[in-house]
Amino acid sequence: MAGERDVDLWVSRRLRELRTARNLTLAALAKQTGISAPHLSRLEKGERQPSIGGLLQIARVYGVSLSELVEEDHEEGFHLLRAADVVRHDTGNGVFAVLSGPRSAISMIRIELPVGKATQPAQHDGEEWLHALAGTVELRIGDKDVRLSEGDSVHFDSSRPHRLSAVGERPVTVLMASTATTMPLHHPVPAASRGR
Repeated sequence: MAGERDVDLWVSRRLRELRTARNLTLAALAKQTGISAPHLSRLEKGERQPSIGGLLQIARVYGVSLSELVEEDHEEGFHLLRAADVVRHDTGNGVFAVLSGPRSAISMIRIELPVGKATQPAQHDGEEWLHALAGTVELRIGDKDVRLSEGDSVHFDSSRPHRLSAVGERPVTVLMASTATTMPLHHPVPAASRGR
């Protein structure tokens, strides 16, 4: 779909702009994020679709919210997102939409997984809260599996390896709150002069 491709290209440009504004090499960013330099390069060229965990890690390194990373900035003083304006990002394994505003202390994300699909494994500082809106989802945290049915919630330390899988016969929709982008780094990447 052309609209989704436009969004992917905007995100790839945004990733490249943030890195170059900070005079950072791909190798240096790879060291800070734990994502390989070749993979980061493909993300910046729009050749790969970023995972939610990868975007959270990149946002944390840059000290920006997930919304600032993937969506255009809004200056109204509040963030109103109408259902018709939700931007969906297709990762190939599932679809996610950032619902929180650009300066939010917590990233709110809606994740949709088709039957039998799973997110990429993630591990990052912070904590996450998940709420199953539809379908049955299995959350793997470290070596434990936690099954969530509609209406179930779980809160966990996201520094433990984790991933979501759609189980059962229906697609899954999950609401996720993450503090990953607000957790301080030991060696943060300095922000370019933002004029703010």
